[in-house]
Amino acid sequence: MTAAVHLEKNNYVVLAGALPEAQCRELTDHMFNLYDQGELAKDDQCPKSDAMYGDPVFDKILADFAKPIGDNIGKELIPTYSYSRIYRPGEVLKKHKDRSSCEISATITLGYDAKFNWPIYFDENKEVAVTLEPGDLAVYNGCEICHWRRPFKGNWHVQLFLHYVDANGPYKDHAFDHRPNLGLSADTKVLNNSNKHTELNLDPGMNPIYNGVIIPDRDDDFPGLAIVDQERRPDLMFTKEECNKIVHYFDEAYPAAAAIGGDVNSSVKREVRSADIFTIENTEEHRWIFDKVARIVSVVNENHFRYDIAGITHSLQIIRYDSQEDIPGHYSWHVDSGPGPSATRKISLTVQLSDPYKYKGCNLEIMNHSKDVVAPRDQGVVSLFPSYMPHRVTPIEEGERYALVIWVHGSRRFK
Repeated sequence: MTAAVHLEKNNYVVLAGALPEAQCRELTDHMFNLYDQGELAKDDQCPKSDAMYGDPVFDKILADFAKPIGDNIGKELIPTYSYSRIYRPGEVLKKHKDRSSCEISATITLGYDAKFNWPIYFDENKEVAVTLEPGDLAVYNGCEICHWRRPFKGNWHVQLFLHYVDANGPYKDHAFDHRPNLGLSADTKVLNNSNKHTELNLDPGMNPIYNGVIIPDRDDDFPGLAIVDQERRPDLMFTKEECNKIVHYFDEAYPAAAAIGGDVNSSVKREVRSADIFTIENTEEHRWIFDKVARIVSVVNENHFRYDIAGITHSLQIIRYDSQEDIPGHYSWHVDSGPGPSATRKISLTVQLSDPYKYKGCNLEIMNHSKDVVAPRDQGVVSLFPSYMPHRVTPIEEGERYALVIWVHGSRRFK
């Protein structure tokens, strides 16, 4: 899929490596120099942060990027204005669409000081979280797609915005954002033509960016819910310390909105599922979690399910249910297996990470052979059940609840 097609279909597209890292560092320093000189200002949209409209250096980049970005998305672009920010701790970018001068917008990460990269979210229906490393660029239809950021948890984050209009579109008269020339900011600074030409490392034919643990088989039984707790294999439980450690991994991380469905057409429907997701990759830091989950599945499958399984084929997920959301955290009745990538799911596993006394409501309920069973709430308990079994998470009433979830796959369904 080309960048132009992806933009047409999704209203945004990510292009990697638009600026070299060295230049990103220089531009980050430039922003902090502007701050030290008292040139930056506050704005109503992000009052905790410091911003600049139409800086000559950034407007030069705006002009230089018009053609290569346009070549990638199949449009002739007219520059309107640049805007740059140093985001500060706790800043929020509320859900919004842009004004007419931002018909085609691009946002570039220049640098940040934070444990986790701060994502920008696109599309209210899908709530797609996009992280941009320094030099990466996201192009989006600013007037059409809703975009926002959740509270920033780092020390600072520098972002550059480049705004354009389509030369053949309805806003072509917004050239230079109605300024006489580029480079004119609030105090009418003039563009310095001695600035070095900016190289944009984009190939018009490039593709946009998209986003295991292998585990080692009574035919007269029909396996259902299996519980790992203090009465049944307490050695396989997660300790309270381990649960808290997993949750604290993500104190500074940014979640993605939990979607409905298991394929690329998944969408966010908070009236059905209101939750946030943190992803745990199989890195050296997190391998102990994967190893422990693999042991749990291996033992329980050998003694209970007897499924022909292949193992864990993707990352683990931490699910957070929050009572402070507009629609409190919950997940209506559903099954985990279905068409597409979820067709090979066989075992669903949930680890209770939260202290049960720190939240109310939010029970995991499983329809276990036509009987509605509430899963134990003790911290560290593991619940495993066939992925075709209906289950739900009831609405949370107070506090927040964290759970670790994973699906174990196998190539032959129901065997």
